Amino acid sequence: MASVIRIRPGLLARLRETRMIPSEEAQARLIGVDRGTLRRVDAGSQPSGSFMAGLCEAFGLGLGEAFEVVPETAEQRVAA
Repeated sequence: MASVIRIRPGLLARLRETRMIPSEEAQARLIGVDRGTLRRVDAGSQPSGSFMAGLCEAFGLGLGEAFEVVPETAEQRVAA
């Protein structure tokens, strides 16, 4: 079975709250992406390598702290 990488649930909201980041737009700028990309990844889309690197660098996180590997669902296979 294939697997996908996704951001840990609730991570972006927790980072905004604990780091007192005023908006998704400001958080997206810190990561180096646009707000739409941030929202798609937060909703479950697989992040790009540059998103993962930007998030980890911006917030001092390891890949395993920020992302998880999960089995790909049938819906994800059809959408791809």
